[in-house]
Amino acid sequence: MNSRIPKIIHKIHGKPIISFVIDKVKNINCPEVIVVVGKHKEAIKAELGSTVKYAIQPIPLGTGDAAKQGISKATHNNVLILNGDIPLIREKTISSLISCYEDEKADLAILTCTMKNPFGYGRILRDKKNRIFGIIEQADATSKQQRIREINVGAYYGNRKTIIAALKKIKPQNNQGEQYLTDIVKDLIAHKRTVVGFRTNNEKEMMGINTKADLARARHIMKERPFSQLKKKGK
Repeated sequence: MNSRIPKIIHKIHGKPIISFVIDKVKNINCPEVIVVVGKHKEAIKAELGSTVKYAIQPIPLGTGDAAKQGISKATHNNVLILNGDIPLIREKTISSLISCYEDEKADLAILTCTMKNPFGYGRILRDKKNRIFGIIEQADATSKQQRIREINVGAYYGNRKTIIAALKKIKPQNNQGEQYLTDIVKDLIAHKRTVVGFRTNNEKEMMGINTKADLARARHIMKERPFSQLKKKGK
C-alpha cells in the first residue's frame, strides 16, 4: 500500500477494511471473532477496540502460522478462517460456505471463485471426478495449471481440532520459514479426509485489497451496491 498505516485499517467510506469483514461474520452470528495481529497490533487495536479478541503473531511466518495463532484463542468446535482484506464478501456467501460443509458432512470447506484473469492466485486442483485434491500457488504452477480459472479465495470452514492437527504438520516452504495455510488441504486429502469447495463466480466480491488502486476500486463498488439493490427493487 506504500503507507505507514496497516493495510486492514485503510478506510472505505470512513470504515476500516477489516471492519466490513468483522461485521459480516457477526451478522451471521459467529459467537467469537479473533483478529490475528503482528507488528502493527497497537494501531489495529486502537481502531477496533474491544469489539473482537486478538491473537498475536510476533513474527510473520505465513498464513499457516497466522491461522495457528488465531485458532489457539478459539473456544468453539468449528472455526471460520477469513482474510482481513476482502471487504466486499457477502454474508450470504459466508453462510453458503458453512452450509456446504454441513451438507456434505465434510472435514473442511473452502471458498473458490472462477475468474477471467486468475493471475497471481492459487489455483484449485480437481481430479476427473471434480473432487478437490490440492491448491497450487501461481509461482509453483505449470503452464497447464496456470490456465485453471478456479482460484482459492482464502476462506475456510471446518472442525477446529481437525484443522489444528493438519496445521501442526505444515512445514516451511521457503527461506523465510513461512508456512502456507493452503497445505492443510493436501494433508487432509492424503489422510482420506473430505475437502469440499463452494464456488462463486462473483469476482468483485472476492477482490482482495493489496494496492491503493484496489482500494479505490473497492470504494467505487461499495458505492454502487445500494443503487443496484434499489434498481432491482424498482423492477
